[in-house]
Amino acid sequence: MDNLKFEIIINKYLYNNQIKDISVNGLQIYGKKIINKIITTVTINKSIIKKSIINNINTIIVHHGVLWKKQNITIINKLIINKLKKHKINLFAWHLPLDIHKKIGNNILLALKLNIKIIQICTYLNPYIIGINNNNIYNKLINKFKIFYFYNFNNKINKICICVGNGTNYIEQNIINYKIDTYITGEISERQIFLCKYYNVNLIILGHDISEQYGIKQLSIWIKNNLLINTLYIKPKNILLKNINNKNIYK
Repeated sequence: MDNLKFEIIINKYLYNNQIKDISVNGLQIYGKKIINKIITTVTINKSIIKKSIINNINTIIVHHGVLWKKQNITIINKLIINKLKKHKINLFAWHLPLDIHKKIGNNILLALKLNIKIIQICTYLNPYIIGINNNNIYNKLINKFKIFYFYNFNNKINKICICVGNGTNYIEQNIINYKIDTYITGEISERQIFLCKYYNVNLIILGHDISEQYGIKQLSIWIKNNLLINTLYIKPKNILLKNINNKNIYK
């Protein structure tokens, strides 16, 4: 399939033109015009490019690409861009559209994985979900993720906010507006940990890429089923967190 035609199709499916984002969404690096195979993952990196070259795959789709609005291109991203251009590999990235999509969005899919009943849907202005715990969510977290931080500041897990990726900016407003007792996110600053302690709200941190793994995976499946293009999904590794499932931390 033609790479520009492919971009139009995915932009339409993800409602990209309706969403304001800090990422340059869509085709970031122009490679070969005709897409033969696609490799997908959460964040572009050296090993993914190497795998693409070895397997003669000329297109990569990620959640975190190399081009961001109002930000200079970093040294490492310049190296990645040069490598992609040298081997004529297309790089597509869709950021916020993959977080908030109502079918394959990262927030929606994480809630479904944890069997959380959704009562407040997310938008690009409010990229989070409010839901109700249907059962023992802690056991589900252990079974699905095994590695995560759990700051146990409240004895109950009932009303939950999910904000995948970096949830720093939304934590206090959701505690106040929705009276949540549990906040699930990918990464957070130290200040937000103390905010949760102050408000007696549980804080569960999964790791940034790990919390955003499901959207790009489902997009891969959609592309394979609807566009009949061979896709290979690579699950991200959780390089940030160690296994310290300590329910009593900061108690």
